[in-house]
Amino acid sequence: SNGGRVALAIKLRADNDFYSQIAALKDRGLDLTPSNLAALEPFLPCPKDATGKLVVNKTGMGSSAALVTSLVGALLTFFGAISISEPTGDVVKQQEGLRLAHNLAQISHCYAQGKVGSGFDVSAAVYGSHVYTRFSKTIIHPFLESLSSANEGEALQLTGTLSRDLVRLVDDSDRAWDCTVHPVALPPGLELLMADVCGGSESPSMARKILDWKRSKRRTGFMDDYYWKDLKRVNAKIVKLLTTTFKEQTFLDGLERDGPVILSTRTAEQWKKPMPSSWHEFEGSSWDVALKLLDLRMSILEARQNLKGMGNAASVPVEPAEQSLLANETMKLPGVVAAGVPGAGGYDALFVVYVEGPRTNDGSSDHVRDSICSLWKRISEENSATTVCPLSVRASGIDSGLRASDVEW
Repeated sequence: SNGGRVALAIKLRADNDFYSQIAALKDRGLDLTPSNLAALEPFLPCPKDATGKLVVNKTGMGSSAALVTSLVGALLTFFGAISISEPTGDVVKQQEGLRLAHNLAQISHCYAQGKVGSGFDVSAAVYGSHVYTRFSKTIIHPFLESLSSANEGEALQLTGTLSRDLVRLVDDSDRAWDCTVHPVALPPGLELLMADVCGGSESPSMARKILDWKRSKRRTGFMDDYYWKDLKRVNAKIVKLLTTTFKEQTFLDGLERDGPVILSTRTAEQWKKPMPSSWHEFEGSSWDVALKLLDLRMSILEARQNLKGMGNAASVPVEPAEQSLLANETMKLPGVVAAGVPGAGGYDALFVVYVEGPRTNDGSSDHVRDSICSLWKRISEENSATTVCPLSVRASGIDSGLRASDVEW
């Protein structure tokens, strides 16, 4: 404070998983493993090239949305507009704070990107793991147009009218925002592993090209229309499995009992083969749990086929051949339920859903996770054009999302 004026200092830091750390690990002579990644100094800066320019290689985890959302949440909390610090406190007050943070973060992110996207990445940053239905573009588009017109070629300024419009839009007293959020999470015993993949050449604006194809170039033929309809059906089935089938107590008990010692030691192909009679005598047996996991596996495979099909039709590498090979090889390992390309697709990331095996590395990993990482290490060593680095991020529960925490800078 100087002469009654207050300066607010803001320091932005990004978790290492948001940006590729392959170069950082190689520079330190370390193998590309989750444990080595977790041992790196937190919030590493992006490297620079010979000219001093920042080299920004994202891992596709929604870094821009996370940055905007966390900054908006921090400012709203600092000025007392919302309270999100205690998840176990006033639930109504907490949810109201998240709603306001979500609305302002969506507007801010769309303005920064110059377009109104789906909003899923911001919503995920606010609410954590969930099934999302986007908001109508017309809710914020008129305000963004007015804001852009008033600030052409200048630093962003909010006039009195625009400021009042923004407050009304964020406050949303008439509940015009029509997006929906339904919490979803993997059950205990199933885990997620993400990979930073460095290989091939990225095709920019893939999601935009797919949407353009859908809007103006999609033929009315059977297969073109089939991809969208079937993807919607399969996605609904995956949601039902996660929110209903995998919440049944018999399934949870069976997965806890037999997941680490039986299912994690067998491949999905072996799950299909005849098993000892004791495995399938009751609901929640190893056989019963395996069949339900195979249902999820087949659903994710169907989703991949539809995404790859529409990508081919639109001449967009949603799931390139290199990524298909990597995902399919990973799916052959014991304990692996499914693998695929996340988000809008492309060359730079991979996800794996697997059954947790016996714990390793002082409890920080497990046998299945270790075997996946070993496969990726071997593939990276055998193919100089592809480097696969496991990320340390894990599946989050339904209570994840925007929250206040004490971080030692």
